[in-house]
Amino acid sequence: MRDDQVPVLTGTREPADVLAAVAEQGAVLLRDGGWRRDTFVALGDALMAPVAYAGGFHQERDVIGDDRTTTTVTRGTRGMPLHREASYAPGSPDLLTFLCERPAADAGRTTLCDGVALLGALPAGTRAAFERLEIVWENALPTGEWQRAFGTDDPTAVRTALRQWEPYLRPWESVHVRASGTALVTGFGTRCTPPTRFGGVPAFCNSLFISRPGEDEYHDQRLRVRTTAGGPVPADLLSVAAEVARELTVAVPWQAGDVLVVDNSRYLHGRQAFTDTGRSVMVRMGHLHQKETT
Repeated sequence: MRDDQVPVLTGTREPADVLAAVAEQGAVLLRDGGWRRDTFVALGDALMAPVAYAGGFHQERDVIGDDRTTTTVTRGTRGMPLHREASYAPGSPDLLTFLCERPAADAGRTTLCDGVALLGALPAGTRAAFERLEIVWENALPTGEWQRAFGTDDPTAVRTALRQWEPYLRPWESVHVRASGTALVTGFGTRCTPPTRFGGVPAFCNSLFISRPGEDEYHDQRLRVRTTAGGPVPADLLSVAAEVARELTVAVPWQAGDVLVVDNSRYLHGRQAFTDTGRSVMVRMGHLHQKETT
């Protein structure tokens, strides 16, 4: 893992300059700009339409004040495998922005891996297999929970509700719902190597490293990933990709007052484990105001 390969912009606060750097390089660390919470929020609002935190599966973050678009990163001190934020559902954010108020005294660095570089570094056969691979993320909602989530006990009404996403789906994305025993299973289909927002270049940018369950298992009893043929993603392919990713992963050398802006369609991100509970990093995410055509 390297800590000297994160592109750094010093002093600038101009959103146009920041976005241009992200479009070219995929991720950029803003340093010496005197970043505080208010200026961090203002930059994010200029770059994107921020998404309010809805809680996900586990309510794993804390909202900052009364602004649901600004939260802590995932609670705790454990490490986080590389992943693409919300790649398992429609509407995955285009951009992620992080503000480091206080880095951990021991490790705790945010990790990054360029999915374009990762795909390009794979052996030719592995790369071709991933480029062909289409995956489906399935979320199993037990009886009682899906009724509360959708406000109905009619699976047909749930299907109708999910169709609201159809105008926003990319050409390679799909949604479905089916009953399975006492659970209702919603599915989100997508490519394993979707094109980036800037330039439309294929990237190994997904959440396969963070959720690699067995053939019939749901991660945390909720989420599993399958191929469109119905089986698990081949473990040998993932092992090769994980080994290459380790060689390409960068550790962000956090300093207090740094801001990190990440293209979520290109870069995987994660976190080193740490013990210093004083670490303070917050995150905002959202969609580009004017989306690039891919």
